[in-house]
Amino acid sequence: MTFDPGLAPESHQDAILGPLVRVIEEACSDAPWALIGANAARLQGVQAASPNLEFITTEAALEALGEMLGIPCDWGQGAHLAANRLHFMRHGVPVFVFADPVFHGPYESLVPRDVPSLWDARTRVEVPPPHPGAPATGVLCTPLEWELILAVCLGYHSRVEAIRERMRDVGYDSRLVVRLLREGRVQPATEEAVWAVLEHAE
Repeated sequence: MTFDPGLAPESHQDAILGPLVRVIEEACSDAPWALIGANAARLQGVQAASPNLEFITTEAALEALGEMLGIPCDWGQGAHLAANRLHFMRHGVPVFVFADPVFHGPYESLVPRDVPSLWDARTRVEVPPPHPGAPATGVLCTPLEWELILAVCLGYHSRVEAIRERMRDVGYDSRLVVRLLREGRVQPATEEAVWAVLEHAE
């Protein structure tokens, strides 16, 4: 498969997503997975960008994907995230797949595996096909409510503002926010910060 080198970065990422997601779906089988981070938010209309495509899934699914691709998994721990992971390139785009990651903020951690409502609330976004005649692909993305909570926890202020602006236009699910905060066991100060952002999104 070839891709137009003149595509804008976001369009190039979208063209790669279709074939990539089909491989991930095959590896994951019935295991949950989702696109997360800036590109998950971007596909839902947020003014956000990242050079990376980042996915989360389970340990077993990660190992199956690694076997399919012939790539070994390795443990990675940075300032904000710790997980077993796969890292590879697809047509010049860095791809990261994390197994049961733990996101570390300055004051607390979030573990997607322990938040059932996150997986139930994944949003399917149709990505245009990479070329005429190819099928469109549905990409499962973490919901904006989760992306907001994660951005607040990690101190990603520009991401928080971008999500708030989008929610001002499309609204948000307050009951989902309540469930995510409760299941994520966030600190009261973080919960207050999230609701303060949402009050300004109304």
